[in-house]
Amino acid sequence: MAVDDIRHIRTVGLLAEGGAGKTSLGEALLYAAGATTRLGRVDDGSSVLDFEPEEVRRKITLSAAFHTLSWKKHQVF
Repeated sequence: MAVDDIRHIRTVGLLAEGGAGKTSLGEALLYAAGATTRLGRVDDGSSVLDFEPEEVRRKITLSAAFHTLSWKKHQVF
């Protein structure tokens, strides 16, 4: 989605302590917005946000991940 108006841009960050569910929430947001076709899960290694082999193996996020989605005529970064 091309953003023609800066008023339709949103920047969102998910911050919390380890194990709080940030990646799971991010996966749910991406799926609900249609940015992904499946609901990824950290526990089974199918998360689009945890893609590095060490993250998949250890089932934890080791580095920041970025993704975009469109929601109600807004582009969310």
